[in-house]
Amino acid sequence: MTQTPTFYPSAEHYFVRQVREIRPIFQGDLFAGVFGAFWAHPVAVASRRADAPAPHTQLQFPTTTDLLNDVYLDGTYGLLLPHPCDYAEDGKGAVQPQRLIAPVFPASRTKVPLKQLRSGSVGHLIWLPKWGPAITEPDWYADLRYCTSIDAAFLARGNRQAAMSPGSWLALNDKLTRYFTGIAMDRARFVIQRSDLHPDCPTAPEESPV
Repeated sequence: MTQTPTFYPSAEHYFVRQVREIRPIFQGDLFAGVFGAFWAHPVAVASRRADAPAPHTQLQFPTTTDLLNDVYLDGTYGLLLPHPCDYAEDGKGAVQPQRLIAPVFPASRTKVPLKQLRSGSVGHLIWLPKWGPAITEPDWYADLRYCTSIDAAFLARGNRQAAMSPGSWLALNDKLTRYFTGIAMDRARFVIQRSDLHPDCPTAPEESPV
């Protein structure tokens, strides 16, 4: 199935120019010191090392020791994914510590052509341009196949590196809708009904919705 492109804003309009520390944590915020995790089944690991296909029969659940031996942590940046109601600091976020992120990697790591990545036509990848002068790689991506739940403490405001502009936030929600449901988002309806939730929208509330 061909993936319909997601139309991202240009690099210069992708992130808000200045993120105030008092700005609430919001969907699409980018954080440093965050990783993705992947748990591999020991039998599958052994098969790959032997260059053999993994068995399709029912496998015994691994022991805790085996699981810990085959967990892979990857990445140093992460993109916050859920709707802000899930972690509003004056609501659910005050009582539950889980935060769902997608790890962010430099584009030089993937074999996907840069033009294809920037077009948004790769279903599980979210294109990100560089977000600051200290970032040397011009293009990055968040990988939805490595979505990981981490502790809220990783996402302190001081660790926030960048925040999406309203246009990028729209593109993010379009990408998430396509990836998890296979259905394109009604962008016009989203803008009319939800755009005022963005912290940098002139009519946005002071705090995240509950």
